[in-house]
Amino acid sequence: MMRRKPLSIKTRLLLTNIGFVFFAFLWIILIFNVLINNYISNSASSQLAQVRSYQAQATSPSGSISINLEDAPRGSFNTHPVAFNINEKYEVQDLEKVGNFEKETANHIAHALKSQKVSLDNVKNYRLDISGSTFYIEASRQESGLYQVLYVDITGIINFTNSVNLFLVSVALAVILILSLAVTFVTQRLIKPLSILAQFATRIGQGDFTEYKGSFQDRELATLAHNMNVAARQLDNNDKNQKLFFQNASHELRTPLMAIKSYAEGISYEVMDPKKASETILYETDRMSELVEDLLTLSRLDSLGGQQEMERQDVRAIMQDIVKEQEIFAEQRGVKITSVFDKKAVMLTCNYKALRRAVSNLVSNAMRYVETELTLTCVNKGREVLISVANDGAVIDPETLPHIFERFYKGAGGVHGIGLAIVKTVVEQHQGQIDVKSENNQTVFTMVFSKIPEKMLEKKEKI
Repeated sequence: MMRRKPLSIKTRLLLTNIGFVFFAFLWIILIFNVLINNYISNSASSQLAQVRSYQAQATSPSGSISINLEDAPRGSFNTHPVAFNINEKYEVQDLEKVGNFEKETANHIAHALKSQKVSLDNVKNYRLDISGSTFYIEASRQESGLYQVLYVDITGIINFTNSVNLFLVSVALAVILILSLAVTFVTQRLIKPLSILAQFATRIGQGDFTEYKGSFQDRELATLAHNMNVAARQLDNNDKNQKLFFQNASHELRTPLMAIKSYAEGISYEVMDPKKASETILYETDRMSELVEDLLTLSRLDSLGGQQEMERQDVRAIMQDIVKEQEIFAEQRGVKITSVFDKKAVMLTCNYKALRRAVSNLVSNAMRYVETELTLTCVNKGREVLISVANDGAVIDPETLPHIFERFYKGAGGVHGIGLAIVKTVVEQHQGQIDVKSENNQTVFTMVFSKIPEKMLEKKEKI
């Protein structure tokens, strides 16, 4: 099925407004004509009835009905009623009793009644249009065998009605013309900035994230331009970060690969001790595997966004598992691990794997720099859950501190920063906050989560 070509805003507005005006005036004209025709019909019928009553009072002693209607009621149209006699063959009789003008009209009426095969016995409040004139007619049979035709000429009121209709049509056309000009003017003012913004959007799609420097008088367009500029800045930052990410990822992967290749060649040419070279190769392989795993985790988190399976978990259990994993390494380094856990269950709606990875990364990072003691905290704090990882030892350089959550940022130690970037991503996807303080020979990473995420609160408010 072919898709219909979309209409322009100008065309749609023109069709909508012209259609509205057209149908509005059409209804006005229809209602006016229905009402005026009913009024004409009722008024003509009333006048003819009044004339009949007048004739009954003026009946001659012989019983013939007079056709002299000089003083007959003129009705609401102020029209002079006229009467004439015809026979069954539709021939006008007693013409000497009818004026010259009425004679011609009487002959026209008689001819029209004959041509339309109108039965004279059934002519009552009958409308007849002939030669641009309109009449309402009644016919009655007399004792003489003739039919007296009584009519009133309503041509004047019909002409007035036609003039009103013409006036309404003229007004409708004038309104449509003015409306078309107004719509054209307004849409031109609207379409021009929209075209500019469309070109801006095209530039963004082509990778040109230069902000639009113009301004708009309309608030909605100004808001749209502002939002597009914000989006352009974000896309520009994301594009730069992505390029930097791939550059750093390539570099980080190349380093262990080069080391593995060098030691493998050393073994091949028998210039290196195979055992030591193998240990180095294994170390670099583990390092590369860890880096690849971090890259995959980060990519997976980015692709999932906030669309993850969430379950209610006791965060203390996650922390205890991580403590057990690190106990052996801590003993080897002589590090004491202290757990400060709430006695009550610390329940949080979270993705188990993602949160566990975030806490594990913080603990692994702390183990890298700790001197003697590592403290893990997991407590309830009102409607929030607080998780912290603290270690003693050298503090983080103040210049480095604002950048430690950036991807592949390297501090003084020269270690890639994917692990902490993963932590920040997980925290943000759980609508939490992460903070780090490094002073007085202690570094503390603190994560705070709401027990009821904002999205769940929004759903409750809607319910």
